[in-house]
Amino acid sequence: MRYRLVLLILGFGLGAATLVCQPGTARTSAQLLKAAESGDARAQFEIGGAYENGKGVARDDRRAAEWYRKSAEQGNGQAQYSLGAMYAEGRGVERNRDEAIRWYKKAASHGVAGAMYRVAIAYYNGEGVEENLGLACTWLLAAQKSGDPQAQDALKQIGDQMTNRLDRSKFDLAELYEKGEELPQDLPSALALYQEAAAKDPRTSPFVNPSELKLCEFYAAGKGVAQDFIQAKTWCVKAANAGNAPAFLQLGHMAEQGAGGQIPDPRGAMVWYRRAAAQMVVGAYMELGRLRAASAAHVDQKKAYFWFLLAQRQKYKGAEAKLNEVAGHLSNDEMDDELNQAIFWNKTGSSYRLTMANQH
Repeated sequence: MRYRLVLLILGFGLGAATLVCQPGTARTSAQLLKAAESGDARAQFEIGGAYENGKGVARDDRRAAEWYRKSAEQGNGQAQYSLGAMYAEGRGVERNRDEAIRWYKKAASHGVAGAMYRVAIAYYNGEGVEENLGLACTWLLAAQKSGDPQAQDALKQIGDQMTNRLDRSKFDLAELYEKGEELPQDLPSALALYQEAAAKDPRTSPFVNPSELKLCEFYAAGKGVAQDFIQAKTWCVKAANAGNAPAFLQLGHMAEQGAGGQIPDPRGAMVWYRRAAAQMVVGAYMELGRLRAASAAHVDQKKAYFWFLLAQRQKYKGAEAKLNEVAGHLSNDEMDDELNQAIFWNKTGSSYRLTMANQH
């Protein structure tokens, strides 16, 4: 409870931290207003700040919120942050924590550090979002990296509450940086966090294996780092050996493409794809079906049907069209036979699925 009270004090200014109008140009008030009325998002934000802080005009929170909204709806991150603050405090608009967090998150996606901090506090206190200590830490780490001065103190305050949770928060942050949706995309930072996680002891952290797969994908695609297929394969093999099924699929792609100057090896790729399929990685079904369908042999068309049928039953995009293509080469009895095998596939264990995969 002590830590919650401390953070409530830190979060007291959740909506009160306003942005003072910073003109930044020699525009007169008349020029600024004309620009704002013409749709200039920066000018709209500055006028909102002027009304909020009473700079050159009578203070008017309602008009401040109106101008902030005009700017925020055009994607101005600072205006989104300020509008979130207005909703959090009920100034110029009806108080609404849900709207506050919505605008704070929009501002955070534009790199506004203060908005990241306020999203963190919202998660900590359960204001506008479900209470989540792990996500609170994730967003505090993001705010700290972006330069928010309060984030470091807040992290210290909740430090002892994060025992056995910090790895989760850092992995979540890496994914946020990788996706670039809720935070600005930052692939080098994502890579560094995945490397940090992968270096830990897998007996104490459940995020070692997922991070190994991420590193395989990053090196294979050259995301945030120079493309390096040797490194990619090294990390993929580590992930696969630890039972990460999607790693088998990635290894299959690299074998088939001849990544890193190697000779393309479709047969070797099928070995990896089968291992992924046995773990019910649906993408592997499609790859195996594609390779089988490329053969004119009737037996391979039957095998392709089996794989596309498994993918279609999982509603995998494009599977139904491929299934219909190969169906034209088979009799009804043959399709019924593959259907029965597909039904059995979903009922049996992974070891026998591997046996079935090797037969297909």
